[in-house]
Amino acid sequence: MEINYTIIIPHKNTPQLLQRCLDSIPPRDDTQIIIVDDNSDPSIVNFDHFPGLYQPNTEVYFTKVSKGAGYARNVGLQHAKGKWLVFADADDFFMPCFNEALEKYMDNENDVIYFKLTTVDSRTLKLHTWCMFVNDILSKIQKTNDWNLVLKIVPTPWGKLIKHDLIMQHNIQFQESLWSNDVLFFVKLATISTKKLISDQIVYCYVINRQESLMGNHTIESMSVRHQVCIDAFVYLKKISKEKYYFHFIVFWWFRILKTGKITVAISLLHKMFKICGFWYTLKGIIRNIRLMHTILFSDIL
Repeated sequence: MEINYTIIIPHKNTPQLLQRCLDSIPPRDDTQIIIVDDNSDPSIVNFDHFPGLYQPNTEVYFTKVSKGAGYARNVGLQHAKGKWLVFADADDFFMPCFNEALEKYMDNENDVIYFKLTTVDSRTLKLHTWCMFVNDILSKIQKTNDWNLVLKIVPTPWGKLIKHDLIMQHNIQFQESLWSNDVLFFVKLATISTKKLISDQIVYCYVINRQESLMGNHTIESMSVRHQVCIDAFVYLKKISKEKYYFHFIVFWWFRILKTGKITVAISLLHKMFKICGFWYTLKGIIRNIRLMHTILFSDIL
């Protein structure tokens, strides 16, 4: 039977949450599920009863290199057979209307389908406001048809249907950094795809505020890596004259580092910004995005 969908899920040390994610995926003969385990701890994970191991249409790959979710996703891409690619994080889950969306867009001619999102707190499973700014930007794109605005969305691979052929044709892969591995993937996807659509359906739930999550890791090391990844994206966008739509993310992580009081690190990264992005561009970018200080100080969205 033709495989219409490949769902790729990187995993590390969260077997119960992975099982919840798998339980939210509707059973379909035309769907290939790929789980890539990033060298989980055997004291946490029972590999003999690993989630999905004996589940129909599901492939489990165990890596022993601890290279992070980007590496795991790239392993998944190597084995993908579906016409459409769907990405999920192991601690998130799909909404009940997911199957309806799969039926609706199976033969859609667009290369990327963006879906509105919902978010819940990991501790209470109560709705969280994180998704509001993402949904607001998607709604603005629907009204204005200004697809450059999509670069202002926090870059994630999930919450989308992505044509496999597009990824293969342009050889788009994830960076194998421990943090923000999906930034350059998203930026390339957003700028290369010409046929795209926004759906009002909410098919994916992002779970926020899980203490062990990489998203919640705000050490100097992690923030410095995220800052560099955003600079990489800026350099890519500069080549196609779209860099002005992305500089706010560089400023965001620089402000976060500045907030920690690590002045030496902040000055070093500022020097890097001057060198790579240009002195005046950096200065204007910081001034224009000074309002992000409010987000950084009073919000937990990143």
